Amino acid sequence: MHNADVRDAVRSYAADIALTLSVHRGVGPALVWPDTEPSGLLDGLATHAAARLAAVPPGPSPAALVPAGPEAGPLSGFLGEALDCAMTARYGYAPPGVPGRELLADGDLLVIPVDRGCDCSVHPPARPDPLRMRLLKGEVLYVPQDFAVRVSGRHASSPLLVITFPSPGVPDVPGVRSSGSRIRTPAP
Repeated sequence: MHNADVRDAVRSYAADIALTLSVHRGVGPALVWPDTEPSGLLDGLATHAAARLAAVPPGPSPAALVPAGPEAGPLSGFLGEALDCAMTARYGYAPPGVPGRELLADGDLLVIPVDRGCDCSVHPPARPDPLRMRLLKGEVLYVPQDFAVRVSGRHASSPLLVITFPSPGVPDVPGVRSSGSRIRTPAP
């Protein structure tokens, strides 16, 4: 694939995610099954995730996420353009076993397994029973800010790309409010 083809494929993947968020953003969790995975995108992200996570010494916070590098820029950039807000891309692991790891965020988040899959447990506010689901590599889980999410790998750790962004109506930049309803499909 040429660079333009890869860019178009990443834009298409982001457009699938943005389309789902145009309905569910700020309302409730949603699963996204993008039509295509850009050739090599997830494998490249998995390689970078493993390297960045290996460089972090174990500490008291196993739920820590580490910043993603420029390799996550095209995807987070297209999503930021579509949602008209800033995106923060980070890597983390879904450890094997239950109860898993809680992903903490100061906004809405997208959870994307970049290698293998993971089990997710989404806890709605004021409801005792979580929603449980399994994500496969490349599938995307949208979780609004008011919901809690726990992730675990089925038989092994699963590297994740976690993209965080402001909830609808929450300031993205001091003095500027995100509308939440202004979602644009990225232009080809």
